[in-house]
Amino acid sequence: MFDIGFWELLVIAVVLLLVMGPERLPEVAKQAAFFVRKARQGMFRLRSEMQNELDGTPFSELEKAKREISDLKNDLRQFGRDLADSAEQKIGLDEAKEQIEMTELDTDKSVAKDDAS
Repeated sequence: MFDIGFWELLVIAVVLLLVMGPERLPEVAKQAAFFVRKARQGMFRLRSEMQNELDGTPFSELEKAKREISDLKNDLRQFGRDLADSAEQKIGLDEAKEQIEMTELDTDKSVAKDDAS
């Protein structure tokens, strides 16, 4: 959290020893540890309360709805692709039928020419 190394802690300890004196330093260290512990407990309690509030709100329902909408969007895209593929296949079949009919007409015309000759 704080990027404090060994030498920084040593300088702080020496300054505290000079300012507070060796008699009061253990009591000040106890009080500092007590306040740090209370601050950590308060932050933990605040974090857990906020998490409980967020879990109880419709945010979780919104996330679920967002996933469902995303799934529906993907399903619609897949349906569109399938529909386009089937349309292309149908068009391909229709074109093949037209080519067969054109070939049959050409053969009928050539047979009619042969008969007329």
